[in-house]
Formats: sequence, structure tokens, C-alpha cells
Amino acid sequence: MISIRRCDSDDVRPLMDFIEQHWKQGHVLAHSKRLMDWQHAAASGYNYILAWDGDVLIGALGYIPTARFDASLTGTNILWLALWKMRDDYNSSLIGVKLLYELSSLEPNIGIAVNGINDSVARLYGALGYATAELKQYCLVNVKAERALLKYPKGFCLPAPKHGPALLKIMSASDLEKLKLPIDSLSHKTPAYFIERFIKHPFYEYKVYGVQRDKNISALLALRTVRHQDAAAIRIVDFSGDVTALASCGTALQGLMESEGAEYVDFWQYGIPDSALVGSGFQRVNPDGDFICPNYFEPFDRRNARICCAFKTQRDSSLIICKADGDQDRPNILSASD
Repeated sequence: MISIRRCDSDDVRPLMDFIEQHWKQGHVLAHSKRLMDWQHAAASGYNYILAWDGDVLIGALGYIPTARFDASLTGTNILWLALWKMRDDYNSSLIGVKLLYELSSLEPNIGIAVNGINDSVARLYGALGYATAELKQYCLVNVKAERALLKYPKGFCLPAPKHGPALLKIMSASDLEKLKLPIDSLSHKTPAYFIERFIKHPFYEYKVYGVQRDKNISALLALRTVRHQDAAAIRIVDFSGDVTALASCGTALQGLMESEGAEYVDFWQYGIPDSALVGSGFQRVNPDGDFICPNYFEPFDRRNARICCAFKTQRDSSLIICKADGDQDRPNILSASD
């Protein structure tokens, strides 16, 4: 008889074995208990819904609540789905959908979203009433750097920073604790969220910057510098605040790229108006175009990519989605000690 329940502490080892055997051999969540704990451990058990046939684990649905990183977000909690897998020999979409419905009733939320899905899964979400969309990748190039990561045809006009008055102020945890930035109604994130999700990340070194205009911070950016051989790029992985502040960041971003020795900045997002990014000089990357702005660094792969998403919310039809939402910006390669 099939039973569906939340993952408890005794289930985590069978879950990791399930990921190894039925999702992907060598998957980082099958081998790093530390990463599994950081990303999915909860006050009681783990943020997974599991399907069992007797004592055989046949399906799993992982999720990451925004309230995991700030308990004050319980009333605006978004559940970000992660791994969703049924065993091939139990490949019933009905059981998979039951996992999703169990999550909806078990965990208080105002919406469920998923970041990073393929076309076939996107069609399933569409049939379930979810809005489906594609994140857009934007790129801004350091005009003073050599080109080692980007690839483009001769004569291509690279997106250069435009002058802007905004400053980027590095934010410590104590700075964020003092910051009075309203909860963004589209990203549902607070300064406390940025502390727990980024500054305290156990594996990646993120930096959080405040976008400062007229001495006031009106937005937050979470950044991570990635490297391949002797080259580097800065990735904006999350945002919260006033989207219009982004249009004034061109000069500050050029300075940041120079200080980090970065070839470019990129920003994957859905829900922010194009004008807010074009105002700083960003250019949208055509995933099918000749301008190659690499997305994959673990391992490095010089090609463009697509990131599709789906969401269903109770309060509005809009949502800002960035690369770090869900489990898109997590380690893919860890040492044995991790």
C-alpha cells in the first residue's frame, strides 16, 4: 500500500540512497550530508515529502521554504520545489502529483514555485494551473578586462556599463540587521533572509551589497564571484527592493568588476522590467545567439543556457525569480570532506 508522509530524520539516509540510485549517480545531495542538512533540514525532519510502498521508497519531492531563512516570512511563505522524482518502475504521474498536493496542505504558503525545469515538466506544471516562464540572462562587460570566458563574433558590440550615480555598499550581517528595508512584495525577501541564505552559507562565499542612492539603501543584491583558470565573473544571484535602483548601478558595477578582476557580471532573473537593467548597460543574452555568456562553472562549459520556471501564487500573478531561488545556485561539486 502506498503511503505519503514528510521525511523524518530516520529517512534521510534512504532518501540520499534514492537520489543516488534513481535520480543521478554521483549527485551532490546523495553524498554530502552537510549540504543536505543545510538546504533541507527543518525543526523536525527534512523538507521532503516521500512516497513509500511498504518500506520501499518510491518517490520524493524536495522543497525550500523562504521562511526557512527568516521565520517572519511565514505569512508570505513561498515553497521552492527542488528534486521531484518517482522510481521508473513506479512511474505514475498520479503518485507524483499526490506528493505535490500533500506538500500544499502540509506546509503553510502563499505560493509554490520551481526554478530550473525542462519542457516536459513545464507542460505538466501548466496542466496543473501553474504559470510557466523563462528567466532572462543579462550581461554587463568589464571594459578594461581581457576576454577569456565570453565568446562572440568579430565586430560584436559588447554591453558596456552606463554612467549611474548609485553606490554599492558591502553589507555585513550587523548592517543588514539594522537595515529597515520593507519586505519586497514580489520577491518576498528581507535583510534577515539575505543573512541566513547568503552570508551564512556554509560552502559558497557570497557578498551582499546595498544599492545606495541619496545616502539611502533601497535594494539588496547577492553576488558570487566564480572562476575558471585565471578568469573570473561576477554573478548576481538574488535581489530584493526597489527595481528602479538597478538602472543607476552601471558605474558602481564597473568598479566592482575591476576590484574583483572579473570579465563580466551576469544576472539571471524573471519579473524585473528590462528598462531597470538596460539603464545600467546590461544586455539580454540570446540563448540561441552568437554571443556566448557561460552559465556553467561546475564544471565550466562555454555555452549559453536556458532556465525555465513555474509558479502559482495566491496573492498576485507576479513574482521576481532569480538564479538563487530554489536550489539553482548550489554546489554541484564538493570534496569528500564536505
